[in-house]
Amino acid sequence: MLRTLPIALVLLLTFAAVAQAENASVLLKMYGISATDPVEEEAKLSLLEEEYSVKASEVSSNTMLAAAYELMSQYSEEVLAGMDSEIYALSDELNAIEAAMGASKEQDVATIMELDSQYRTAAARLEEKRRLRDEWTEAAQAQPLDVPSQEKLEQDKSSLNSLGDKVDRQRQKYEQALEYPELGEVTSFKSPLAIPVRMTSGYGVRLDPITRDRMTFHSGMDMGAPIGTAVLAAFNGYVEEASRNEELGYYVILNHGRGIKTLYGHLSGYQVEQGQQVKQYEPIAESGNTGSRSTGPHLHFGLFINGRTVDPGILVPH
Repeated sequence: MLRTLPIALVLLLTFAAVAQAENASVLLKMYGISATDPVEEEAKLSLLEEEYSVKASEVSSNTMLAAAYELMSQYSEEVLAGMDSEIYALSDELNAIEAAMGASKEQDVATIMELDSQYRTAAARLEEKRRLRDEWTEAAQAQPLDVPSQEKLEQDKSSLNSLGDKVDRQRQKYEQALEYPELGEVTSFKSPLAIPVRMTSGYGVRLDPITRDRMTFHSGMDMGAPIGTAVLAAFNGYVEEASRNEELGYYVILNHGRGIKTLYGHLSGYQVEQGQQVKQYEPIAESGNTGSRSTGPHLHFGLFINGRTVDPGILVPH
């Protein structure tokens, strides 16, 4: 069992309770690993959705305008056809009057004057109809500049479809980014120990502490700590392993999601079991001096991203 928790642990737990949660993408970016941030992806999605909305409104307006113009064109054709019919009828009427006038030379003056009056009236009506037809034809042929062509409409619809595909892809990226687990503190992470950090061996190549005759690679960082010091979960996650082996002695591996794992080695014991959910800064074990690779009481702290070790010293202030 853990001994009475020191003040440092209480402070850490208190700070964790009020700390703003950060997702796994924040940690990945600290190590230069490409990651999608849900906040950034949501902003990109909003911009694309706004662009799509504007484009869709434009395409809709232009489509309705083109349809209205098409209806107007059809109406114009019907009007012109009606005018042509009237013009043909008036032309026939004039021809009939001319024929009657030719046959009325032997008739009385009154009849001739009546036919002449009818002819003048019909001729005036015919001239007026032709004038109206010319004006209507000119107006119908003058397409407004803001009415898009059918080719332009098809191009705009194609662009809108492409933009819609972009929105769908970005929405998928945003939804995937939301799946990044919340780790807790990342940029202001304190320590996996309930006491101030005292690094005794850093990450990287070092003189082998056991043989003292060759250089070996150290895949984590060692922090000096009296046996029984509370060991804290670095981030939210679950216990992937809680076991013992020859080199590490008692150890715990936490899985934090998105390929992020932390290792705690040379423990004197642990209070968690495989599959157990843990929260950041929750006590999971006690530091110790177990395992063949330990030369004194300390905690071996390792950080893995996508199966590869990374320097936890970037994360832990020391």
